[in-house]
Amino acid sequence: MDYQELNQIISSRPLIIGIGNDLRSDDGAGVILVRRIQNAGYKNALIVGGTPENYLQKIITLPGESRLWIDAVNWGGPGGGYKIIRKEEISHFAISTHNFSLSVITKFLNEFRPLPDLFLGIQPENMELGENLSPPVERAIDELAEIFIDQLGISSVS
Repeated sequence: MDYQELNQIISSRPLIIGIGNDLRSDDGAGVILVRRIQNAGYKNALIVGGTPENYLQKIITLPGESRLWIDAVNWGGPGGGYKIIRKEEISHFAISTHNFSLSVITKFLNEFRPLPDLFLGIQPENMELGENLSPPVERAIDELAEIFIDQLGISSVS
């Protein structure tokens, strides 16, 4: 993970979008992380769950110089690993359990409001039904929450 790149992205105060289903274990990683960022006081964040296509109008109107999508992404790394994925790379990875292509969504959004779209992928270990995260993904969310809170200059994780 390139922490300098992640810190640079976060310090630009992007619109942060959490994707996933927190009833399917690690698939909820994006939702849980963004909820923690919101609870710490960052207002420019949105949880779209498993249906980002239902939030297109809201995403277009929210402020930010970029969009940072956070989701469980099976990129073949160790459980709880995370990495920045460029928009051009997104079609090479299995993205969460939602059905609508993020490539199609970002293309649509850029027709109305062109912004860089970046993806923070968290490698899931368990995608079974259940509300508990696997220990490696839980540790990753703790670590990432601290990084976001530090870089955004907001309070603390709730």
